[in-house]
Amino acid sequence: MDLKNKTICITGANGGVGAATLSYALAHGAKKIYAAARNTASLEALAVKNPSVVPVAMDITNAAQVADVASQLEPLDLLINTAGINSGARVFDATREDFEVNVFGTLNVYRAFTPKMQTGGAIVTVTSILACMNLPIMGLYCASKSALRSLTQALRAEVASKNIEVYEVLAGPIETKMTEGQEMPKTKPEAIVAAMFEGIENKNFEIYPDDFSKMIREGLAHNPREVELNFVASLG
Repeated sequence: MDLKNKTICITGANGGVGAATLSYALAHGAKKIYAAARNTASLEALAVKNPSVVPVAMDITNAAQVADVASQLEPLDLLINTAGINSGARVFDATREDFEVNVFGTLNVYRAFTPKMQTGGAIVTVTSILACMNLPIMGLYCASKSALRSLTQALRAEVASKNIEVYEVLAGPIETKMTEGQEMPKTKPEAIVAAMFEGIENKNFEIYPDDFSKMIREGLAHNPREVELNFVASLG
């Protein structure tokens, strides 16, 4: 996807896949990059050296704030949703955080930002391969990503008549703060972002950007029960 002269908004732009996406957009000549995050301190420093970067303070769980931010943006060619959270909570843990951020927060962005999209633009959302099969040791995160996957599919249908494309990135474990201390093979955020843009270029609306996500997709296609049992083993 040619980013030259494109106006982009990235949520969660201050870390992980969001920061890697921001670096990619800068390297590929994006005209303007709205870099949204709850804490914009690192983004402010980056903007001093890169005038194309516009830091935007935004908590996606605050619907009024999201709507206010959206109203001030120029029309967008590309919206990339990377903001999210993994509480690590299991089904009986008393928290709604994963759903508040991953589901309802991203839904706030969908509702407020979709009217800002240019005809022919694209919306990209990073969900997780765990949207397809629940890893019960972090059951609420997986369930929230599954719900987000469903919402993203609904959005794709809603905006098809407006010539806006909607992509989903079903990533495996990524080397970020979210996975610190977890012993597992992880993919660098930069590799996820490269695969994401390759998928957009090839019109792959569901993007499996790493070896782990491709392995799980293959397993679900041929023996979903085996995948489920392997995931159940995470409970020890």
